[in-house]
Amino acid sequence: MALQVLIAHTGLRLEVDTAQFSILDDLKAWVSRKTSIPPQHIVALTPHGRTVKFTSLHTEKEMFIYDIRISSPGNANLITPVPAPKRYVIPNAPNTIDDVQSISSWQELYKERRNWAMHLVEDCGQMNTTTLALYSEIDVIIKCLDAAVANLEISIKTIEPKYNDLKKWVTPALEEHRTLVENWEQYLDLARNTPISPLMVKFMTRQETKKSNPTLEDLIELDTARKAGKLAPTAHRRFSDKANQLNNTASQMYRSLESLIADFEKLMSRSALGHSTDSAQLLEDIEAVVKQMDSDYRAALGHGNTQRDVAQASKTASVHTEHLVPTLKKRVKEMDELLHYATDARNSIASESAKFMRYVTEITSLHNNVKSQINVLNQSVDDMTTFDYLRLIHQLPYMYAAFVSEAVRRREWVDKVKTDSSTLANEMALFQDEESKRRRKWQKMIGSMYGPDLDTNVMGLEVNLLGEDKPWPALTKDDLTDFVQLLQEQPVDQSVLDDVLKLVQELDNPTKQQSKRLKAFKNGSIHEVALGRSGLMIRGDDDLLQSLQEDKGKLENKLKTAESRVRRLEDLLHRQSQASRPGNLFQPQGPQQRERGNSGSSIRSSRFDDRRRSSDGIDPLMRRITQLENELREEKQRSSRLQQELAAQSDHHENIKGQHEDLKGQHEDLKGQIAEVNTTKQDLLENMEALEREFVEERKNLENEIKTLRARLEDTEDEIEQFDESRQHEKAGYVVRVEELEAELEQINKQRQDDALKAQGQVEFLRKETRIQREQQEALEQQVQSAQEETQDVSRKLSVAEEALGDHWQALKRLFTELLPEAAVPDNFVDLSDVLLTQAGTLVEKSRNSEADIDLLKTKAEHFTATIAELREQLAEKDTKLSEGEMKAVHLRENLAEEKAKVIALEQELADGREQLTELRAKLSDGETGPEALQTRLEEEEKKVMALTEEVASKQSHVGSLEEELRMFQEKAESLQGKMSNLNSQYEHRDEKTKDLTQRLYSQNDRMCRLLERVGFAITRKDGDMTVTKIPRSERNAQNPNDSSDPGSSLRKSGTLSRVLGDSTDLELLYWLNNSDLQAENEKYEAFMNKIGNFDMELFSETVYRRIKEVEHMARKWQREARSYREKAHLLQKDSHEKIAFKHFKEGDLALFLPTRNQQAGAWAAFNVGFPHYFLREQDAHRLRHREWLVARISRIQERVVDLSKSLQPSSETDSINDEENDNPFQLSDGLRWYLIDAFEDKPGAPSTPGMGKSTVAANTVEATANIHTHATGGKES
Repeated sequence: MALQVLIAHTGLRLEVDTAQFSILDDLKAWVSRKTSIPPQHIVALTPHGRTVKFTSLHTEKEMFIYDIRISSPGNANLITPVPAPKRYVIPNAPNTIDDVQSISSWQELYKERRNWAMHLVEDCGQMNTTTLALYSEIDVIIKCLDAAVANLEISIKTIEPKYNDLKKWVTPALEEHRTLVENWEQYLDLARNTPISPLMVKFMTRQETKKSNPTLEDLIELDTARKAGKLAPTAHRRFSDKANQLNNTASQMYRSLESLIADFEKLMSRSALGHSTDSAQLLEDIEAVVKQMDSDYRAALGHGNTQRDVAQASKTASVHTEHLVPTLKKRVKEMDELLHYATDARNSIASESAKFMRYVTEITSLHNNVKSQINVLNQSVDDMTTFDYLRLIHQLPYMYAAFVSEAVRRREWVDKVKTDSSTLANEMALFQDEESKRRRKWQKMIGSMYGPDLDTNVMGLEVNLLGEDKPWPALTKDDLTDFVQLLQEQPVDQSVLDDVLKLVQELDNPTKQQSKRLKAFKNGSIHEVALGRSGLMIRGDDDLLQSLQEDKGKLENKLKTAESRVRRLEDLLHRQSQASRPGNLFQPQGPQQRERGNSGSSIRSSRFDDRRRSSDGIDPLMRRITQLENELREEKQRSSRLQQELAAQSDHHENIKGQHEDLKGQHEDLKGQIAEVNTTKQDLLENMEALEREFVEERKNLENEIKTLRARLEDTEDEIEQFDESRQHEKAGYVVRVEELEAELEQINKQRQDDALKAQGQVEFLRKETRIQREQQEALEQQVQSAQEETQDVSRKLSVAEEALGDHWQALKRLFTELLPEAAVPDNFVDLSDVLLTQAGTLVEKSRNSEADIDLLKTKAEHFTATIAELREQLAEKDTKLSEGEMKAVHLRENLAEEKAKVIALEQELADGREQLTELRAKLSDGETGPEALQTRLEEEEKKVMALTEEVASKQSHVGSLEEELRMFQEKAESLQGKMSNLNSQYEHRDEKTKDLTQRLYSQNDRMCRLLERVGFAITRKDGDMTVTKIPRSERNAQNPNDSSDPGSSLRKSGTLSRVLGDSTDLELLYWLNNSDLQAENEKYEAFMNKIGNFDMELFSETVYRRIKEVEHMARKWQREARSYREKAHLLQKDSHEKIAFKHFKEGDLALFLPTRNQQAGAWAAFNVGFPHYFLREQDAHRLRHREWLVARISRIQERVVDLSKSLQPSSETDSINDEENDNPFQLSDGLRWYLIDAFEDKPGAPSTPGMGKSTVAANTVEATANIHTHATGGKES
């Protein structure tokens, strides 16, 4: 079976046959080879969010593959987005023809355009295929996210029962622990002050007591209690912290899950899958346009070289140029946009899927944390042990009372067994003695004749008591009562006291066998098992059954006697009531009346007897007895009033009274029997209810055990899977760590090599820099001189540029004052430009003389463009010169530094010469020898000093002049640079505003042309003149003109605007400012103004005004017509409301209903022509039994189909079916579709029997039975 494998992070869809794999690891290895995901990083899920298992792999149709590395925060680069495709460039359609008068030239043009369109269709088909593939990847990614979220929900739901069960006992446990921590000393004081029995203390502790009056404190170890009391606060705090931490983590997990589900639903709501069919529909539109061009080409091949065919070919080519070619280009561009949209949507959903997977991983970690905390909380054995001992201190009174109660019960049981066994032995001895006497008597009378001798050995019974219990303390119920009184006198916990009182009450409750003896009836008979030991004591069970049957027969005879007497009494009362009426003055008396009365009474009594035999219950008898008692009471009152009038019949009344007294006695007996029957029934019902409760409890317990076992099984499977996943994750983590370390080593080696290469490059660069600096130092003086000259030229050009800018500013001010003479001129150039642009837009929309403004803008724009081009050239030259001047300044600074170093060296030499001169003068003053040599040497040194001084002075003056020149040059260069930057930014803003003005002018003209086209006009331009013509209604398209999905919607646009929008060269005219060549810019500007600037606003306004007037006239006309049509519709509706419908019945129609022929009573059908089987639901208000026709209004129609298979169901099921659900009340044939109508009489009070009623019924042809046999017989009869 082929299995589809869906990759979550790439959207890839693979298909593989699972039969080739023997284990799940083989499948993961295959997926790893196909997707380059390591097998240890693969997680596989089913569409339901379950982990894939190899045993159920052959039943799965899809499998989702996830890379766990994506869920880690540092591996976001694993998701590689799909590169955006290049924008599709639509080639221009062939539009050249050699000879317009030759049909072959037109055919060649058609052929070239057909081939051009076919090429576009092929490219669009490829783009459609790519788009559908991208939407398929989006679908795969969303499905994988859905499965991941489902897996997370399943994981959380598995621990939810454990968490809820834990919460159920943690909260009461915390409260109990807090109470024990606070009150354990109080409980210990209570135990210390409550005395108990020494025998019970010895029995419970198995130790001898040293105290004469022991208390409850002796039942525990004080050291252990105090130790537990000290450890309890710490254990309570530790357990409470664990519980709070679990609640916080679980709350965070549930909040995160809800947030994840909400985010996933938002992702699904804004998914791009709703546009997955747009590309296919768009391709169909493109193919439709291309088929039209192909059909036109094939039609052109059949034309001849006649003037008519040439004109037809020219007209068709014009239609292609104006409508089909622009439409095809537009559709191809939309297809390219759909491709880019799908690419962006796929990349977006892929990046969001990575975020979702990381979020799922975080929630999974919270889930694992909650699970581990639940296990930790369940395994807090030490804390529970501490509180168990404190709980024992708290429950000491109950524990002691329970032991005392058990001692009392065991003592009572031993006494009862001994008593019952002795009683049984004595009774059996009596039975044995009686049996031996009977045998001796029989042997004496009969048995001596035959058989063996007298056998005096009679089987007897020997009772032995075994398994005597260990003796418990001899305590009574009074000891337990005294203990309860002691507890009530002390401050004890009310819950403990209630438990002790419950133990005392349970001592008085009967045992299970005693309860069965009290409820000895079961299923209407005596339950012998419930009789206890009577089954052993009573002999002669058959005699017992026989006696019970005899009692039953006697009871039935008494009941029959009572019924006959009641019937006679009823007859007498009836005759007496007839005779005692005051209006009956002529009462026949004598035996005849009595005989007739007796005969009538016998008839009535026989009928009554029959009715009584039909019912077996006793409740009607009780009701009848009560009724008779009431009638007797009334009869007594009536007989006391009529004693004087009925004196002749006093004997008869005395007999009746005697019978009444007998009946009363019998009634009392019947009441007792009925009460016994009622108690028996009540006992039976209680037994049945108890059995039902036991069965329900047992079923609930079994269901709970099944749920618990299933949950444990799922938990075990999940733990096994998580253990395997954790091992795989650890293995994957180790592999990833090794790979990261290897990558770090490679990166360090590469970095070392790069640093070495970089250092070597820097050394070479420094060497070259040193050589270049030396060369630049040699030409420093020449560059300084040339820089001064160039600086003067730049300053001169800057002054010219400033003058030009001033002229432009003045021109803009003049333009602003002309447009807005009352407004103040803005100081900022940008604000002034914005105001001018908005005013220009207003003038374009509203002014009728826009041509003059366009010419003015044309001249201004030309001037601006020329000035901008010149300034751009000047700025470029100044930038280059300024950079050269900066280089020269740098060289000058270096030369200056060298000169300063030389001056410092010369000054040092001068100082040395002066020192030597002073030494010589000192020697002369001292009178040294060799004055001539010294004199000559002194003169030489003085000359040398003078020369050095002059050289230093000249160098210093030269350095000062150079510094002054350098400072002046820097100031000029800085000012020039500032001016150049200002001019550059100013003209850049001006270029942007000029572009904005151009686009607004173009969009305004475009909107005006579209407005005219939408209201049914076409615009044509010829020789600079614009004409507006109205399109005939037959050529208009009835669809919405704004619907871009209609291929023919563009046919309504005018030829000129369609060519402007369709031709890409015309669209390039909007960007005439982007040309670097001034001549090309001027040419494009001229072309732009010729194309857009010749819009006649006066003609446009007049056309729109006429169209509005026409629309208002048509609106008034249609309003009048709509009013008249509405009145006619109301009249027709009122008229049709009063007419009787005979076909196409619906709710609200008036229908004539007639009884059907050959049908059971109660089937009324609607009078119809070709619409049979519409039957009326009978209601009490219709009074159909007294009618022959009915005119009623239909309120509801229900469609039904006859299904006779329901009648084959058992009677217990069919009896429970409601009459409303019976789909065949009129005995129709199987499979017939019929309709049940609810209707109410339209005019109550109409005559129910018309004059022609019988003929109307006779002429009714409604067929109520749709059966093959009845159809055949009906046809023969007719």
